[in-house]
Amino acid sequence: MRRITYLTAICLVLTAVASSASAARTKPAKPVKWVRGLYVAESPTPQPAPADRAWETAAKIARATGGQVIKGAGKSMQPLYDPGTLLVVEKKSFDELTRGQTVIYQSERGRSVAHLLVAKCRNGWRVAGLNNRIHDWDGVTAENLTGVVVAAIAPIPDNGSALNHDPRVIRSMGKIARRSDTPSTYFSTEHSKDSSK
Repeated sequence: MRRITYLTAICLVLTAVASSASAARTKPAKPVKWVRGLYVAESPTPQPAPADRAWETAAKIARATGGQVIKGAGKSMQPLYDPGTLLVVEKKSFDELTRGQTVIYQSERGRSVAHLLVAKCRNGWRVAGLNNRIHDWDGVTAENLTGVVVAAIAPIPDNGSALNHDPRVIRSMGKIARRSDTPSTYFSTEHSKDSSK
């Protein structure tokens, strides 16, 4: 009788362990991503696309989300977004912002900047580029917020030598420029022809 009780107890323990393991499999935890001590899990990881189709891919996502496509032009958000990464930006309410999102905002100098939301402050959000040693002087407020990055496309050059398109390696960029025919060190205010179709 004691042996039956012992076997029953073992079966109950094994059943409990098996059911908890299956419950854990059905509810996968959201992966936490950190880059250089900053939380980036709410920022989209760039998806590689052939260079000749990258704008088309980004524009399709922009049309679906009601956003616009912009092209990154700086190094402050590396390794999350390399220069040249296409960002799909969607307008969002200031109240919808969360830590770890990459946002586009207008600096006091009038430049569009793509940086990471680090912490909520009483007068807005503190932001930083992943490659910068200090946080931005400007904070993000409801007045200077342009939008939130909802997708990122990393163009792969025709020769196949992508800068760094391994999805396990997170990339980034800080300064942004809208697509234009003339290269710009800073920013252009032209709208992308691809995202307005």
